[in-house]
Amino acid sequence: MLFLHLSDIHFRSKEVSRDDDPNGALRNDIVDDVTRMRAKIGRTADAILISGDIAFAGAEDEYRFATDWLRDVLCPAAGCSMDDIFVIPGNHDVDRSKAALPMHKDARATLRQLDGYAAENRLREYLSEPTSSQLIFAPLENYNAFAAQFECAIGPYDDNHPEIKPYVRRSWTLNDGSTLKFWGFSSVLVSDQFDDVNKMFVDPMGAQIQRENGVIHAVMCHHPYNWLRNGGSFQGRLEAVTHIQLFGHEHTRRIEENRRFTTIRAGAIQPERDDPQWDPGYNWIDVSVETKPGEERWLNVNIWVRKWEEHRFIGVPDQDGNEKWSVPHRLSQWIKLVEAPVATAGTIADERTPAMNDDDSTSAVRPDEPLQSTTVVRKLLELSEHDQRWIIGELGLDQDGDQGLKRWQFVLAAVNRAKKKGLLNALNDEVSKLIAKKE
Repeated sequence: MLFLHLSDIHFRSKEVSRDDDPNGALRNDIVDDVTRMRAKIGRTADAILISGDIAFAGAEDEYRFATDWLRDVLCPAAGCSMDDIFVIPGNHDVDRSKAALPMHKDARATLRQLDGYAAENRLREYLSEPTSSQLIFAPLENYNAFAAQFECAIGPYDDNHPEIKPYVRRSWTLNDGSTLKFWGFSSVLVSDQFDDVNKMFVDPMGAQIQRENGVIHAVMCHHPYNWLRNGGSFQGRLEAVTHIQLFGHEHTRRIEENRRFTTIRAGAIQPERDDPQWDPGYNWIDVSVETKPGEERWLNVNIWVRKWEEHRFIGVPDQDGNEKWSVPHRLSQWIKLVEAPVATAGTIADERTPAMNDDDSTSAVRPDEPLQSTTVVRKLLELSEHDQRWIIGELGLDQDGDQGLKRWQFVLAAVNRAKKKGLLNALNDEVSKLIAKKE
């Protein structure tokens, strides 16, 4: 699996729409380097991982620009599609106007004055109660409307809408048939202008990741551990059960090599210009499994660390002067309970890819090209709310209580039901027909 890892893009409303955008040339240099590195490595990216701060102020127009840039510029350069983007929020993805409400201020003050276990317990109380949990996630509304197209929106637990959780995850099949499962956690459940070290919170579920046979766990979180007030149990669990840990926020590129895991901090794509450590960068990460004599399994993590210097990107070498950082980790034995054909690297193996329905005569997708539900989500989001509700109603994918959902929530709920009912291809066909009729 080859990943393109970005963070801290910081699209600003007042800059991205102008010809004199101070980061216009920098973005051009990034795309040029992505194209060159893709050719040098000799493969297209299997996925793009974005560890937060897509926007600068959590504004709608910043996300519109981000969507256009990802779709029309970065994805073609990397050789992947919008289906292959995995994203989490950062503190700049928070709409501060919504976070400034009195109830938000009171919640932040309460949480930040508690320590360790007490703070985490109080956070659980907020997340388990409907009113307070909606309050917690309200400042991420614009971010969620953007992230929904990648099925990466986050929100409170809701038994009626299991497609939304306070975290996101996605899995890929590795070269030996085992699974690489990426977990994306929000560290901005509490965020304002007073964000600082030891003042942020991550979803408590992060400390509950469980070991799974044949699964290699990786995690992505915007803030590093030292920024998290409840980071102790989170860090302890991740270092015990995960092999790859990606972070953003701190605009440095540092690879920390440990016996069991590798920690990778991304350089900011567009750091703030007045930052004394202004130093743009990004990473390429290759992940594969090797079986050595004696049936020993090893996870090989290769990283190309890139930095901007004199209007071009160059490699940051490891301690021995090699451009490619190579870090191996010994894996536990994989007990194959059921033998299955070995999938090729890059195959997505999570719930976004439904099983093909042989009885679905309307399917326009060949069996070797499974339809991605993210594709259907994006198509639905292109339609007006009236057209969305008409198609979803015609296929019986709505239910009582949907009237109060936001557009992106309604779309995600309908697509999730379509997957469960085997109607994803039918939904895709109806949406495609309506889009074609309106063109």
